[in-house]
Amino acid sequence: MTDDSEPIVAHPSEASGLLAAGSTEALDRWLADLIHTQTLPFAMTIIARAGSICYWRWCGEHGADHDVAPATELLFRMYSMTKPMTALTALLLEQQGVLDLAAPVETVLPELAPWHALNHPTAALADSVLLDQGPTLLQLLSHTSGISYGDAHGAPVDQALTRHMAAQPTLSGLLASLAELPLVFSPGSAWRYGFGLDLLGIAIMRVTDKSLGEVMRDLIFEPLAMSDTRFELAYADQQRLAALFRLDQPGTLTPALAELPLGPVPYPHQGQKSPDHWGGSGLVATASDWLRFTELLRRVYRGESNPVASPEIVRRMATNQLCGDIASLLPEGPQGFREWMPFAGLGMGCGVWVAAEPSRLGWMSNPGEFGWGGYANTVFWVDPVADASVLFLTQVMPSDRLGLRFDLHRLAARCLE
Repeated sequence: MTDDSEPIVAHPSEASGLLAAGSTEALDRWLADLIHTQTLPFAMTIIARAGSICYWRWCGEHGADHDVAPATELLFRMYSMTKPMTALTALLLEQQGVLDLAAPVETVLPELAPWHALNHPTAALADSVLLDQGPTLLQLLSHTSGISYGDAHGAPVDQALTRHMAAQPTLSGLLASLAELPLVFSPGSAWRYGFGLDLLGIAIMRVTDKSLGEVMRDLIFEPLAMSDTRFELAYADQQRLAALFRLDQPGTLTPALAELPLGPVPYPHQGQKSPDHWGGSGLVATASDWLRFTELLRRVYRGESNPVASPEIVRRMATNQLCGDIASLLPEGPQGFREWMPFAGLGMGCGVWVAAEPSRLGWMSNPGEFGWGGYANTVFWVDPVADASVLFLTQVMPSDRLGLRFDLHRLAARCLE
């Protein structure tokens, strides 16, 4: 690195000799350049292989005033990286006989019946057909339910959903919106990113009569000693929460003025009504906690014993649930909704992407790789071929402008050669 490069801090638990010779220098330069160009205020990358931490380094500062160095105890908003956690929770409950993922959603949430679906994704709201049944809980996991996230500049149904959720950004508001609006398409006929995992979280809470955080704590967090992963952020932890930024144009980082309504609940007051736990976007966690989760998935996929899940569950989670790739199922066609993923060659498992045809991907992956990312440019994945997991953490929105995950895949692949 040059003299004006940002300093790289390495975690003391790093092990040497497990990555390709000379490969970490390129990753170091990439991290430093992200900070030097003010693309990100800070960034943290972890690569674990065969159970050892091969690379755990960070660069930059996480405070809103750019005055506090990031630390291993820093809390990150995971946003959509919550989805794989909700997916694993649902699969565990199904194994226990508590939840039937093949059942229509209305068997658990009857207030959503009857369902209607648009005759075309851009059709008027009234141009819809009555369905015999709604999407299954499994289709919520694979984003083939027909439920959107909404778009203020999109089709009529997306605009309507955006208005509804802006007026009532709560889980009860989500239920009311979905009960009133048609699906974008008939369940199973296409792929659309949306509120499916949040609705699944509501279903989990309904069948267990517990908050989603309590269910996850009992099934996953406590067995893995993930003591810093939660939906609600105590006031005492305020100083540990990384500052959140927006990148509205290259080189211009702006501190976010407020927390997103669908994210973690900041500082709930004692005696306050139980806040919403968003199954698609609500968790905060430390890097070490999330590493425990990614390493659980890696180890269990390999067949190692553990206190949380069976290999069959994780392998099902990491199996493509689609007939083809995501690109072939976009209702707007191959050039439709893009977000941050290279849809050609990418399948969809239960709450995670799956590298179905790596030769067609826009990034470098081994067959069977699975993972997911979040709105603040966080991302993780598990590579069963390399017996590795990768975790990248920052807090800059949105996730569809920087292309960081393509560069990270290329650099991580070089490290794991």
